Amino acid sequence: MKKLYIIGLFVAGIITMISCQKDFKTVSDYKDITIVYALLDQHDKDIYIKVNKAFLGEGDALIMAQQPDSSNYPEKLIVKIDEYEGNDKVSTIEFDTTTIYNKESGVFYYPEQPIYKSKPFDLYDIKHYIRPEGDTLFDTLWLNPNHKYKLTIQFPDTSKTVTSETYLVHDFTITKPGFSKIIKFTNDPDATTTIRWDKPSSSGSSSPLYRYELSMVLNYREHSIDQDTIDKSLTFFSVTLTPDKNLSEISYFFYDKNFFSACQKQIPYSNPQEEANVVGRYSQNVEIDVAVANEDYTLYLEVYKPSTSIVQEKPVYTNIENGIGLFSSRYKKFKIKKLHAETIKELKDLGLKFLY
Repeated sequence: MKKLYIIGLFVAGIITMISCQKDFKTVSDYKDITIVYALLDQHDKDIYIKVNKAFLGEGDALIMAQQPDSSNYPEKLIVKIDEYEGNDKVSTIEFDTTTIYNKESGVFYYPEQPIYKSKPFDLYDIKHYIRPEGDTLFDTLWLNPNHKYKLTIQFPDTSKTVTSETYLVHDFTITKPGFSKIIKFTNDPDATTTIRWDKPSSSGSSSPLYRYELSMVLNYREHSIDQDTIDKSLTFFSVTLTPDKNLSEISYFFYDKNFFSACQKQIPYSNPQEEANVVGRYSQNVEIDVAVANEDYTLYLEVYKPSTSIVQEKPVYTNIENGIGLFSSRYKKFKIKKLHAETIKELKDLGLKFLY
């Protein structure tokens, strides 16, 4: 009985102390957490790096997110990327602050946001390819795809250093459709078109896991009675693929009827008067786009993709040392084809006013 009495007094004492403490904290002590986001592509002359800080405080987090000083560091940080060939550093890319003025509206403040942008640096190489039709395509590379790139963010008072590193995705070939400059879709339920490309390699892994974004776009011109000719485009399909990492070649096929279905649904104006004003439409080309995310970027996207289960809690994926976020790479490849005359005629027969 005495023991129960003592326990009762102990519990009552704790409750009394808590109830008398007017400044009870609902959040933990502030800790500086640096958030970094940057992607490298050897085709990009300008490299952008987003550097922010996490914030925590009493009150509405959505209101705090609209204040620039909640997520921005007050001082300018020392930001650089060192390029390595093996263990030897061969160059350094330095960064300066700039401001973007077109950030879309959302939870965080907009439209202006500070960001780090690379200063001018020498290009790596200019390659040229002769297409089957005789055209020459020039490809400018600003980074060496065989080298490793190390990011360093240094605070001016040397109190903190944030680092990460990445390899680049190498070039690859879209092998199908092949060399012909014409692509043909047939409005037949059984007709299909196949897209095929080689898996790109990486200096960082002999068999990396890649994520692919494949899309096909119809570019065309539209001429109306009361306005000049305008350029328009229609993405008639877009898919995400994460195939087995051991595959050396990736293929995807779709039914041609989906092309015609997308054109019927999306090209004509819903307003009958606007559609009546269209004199004619003119096919320009079909663009095949393949975007590749390297292994770190692939894992990042897989972790943070929308959840389809009732469990919404997600693990944290980061490759940033002394911070969180992502420093990785991507690569984009495209192929341009002219639309076959018979396909254009079928679009015209569907009432879409294609003249050629």
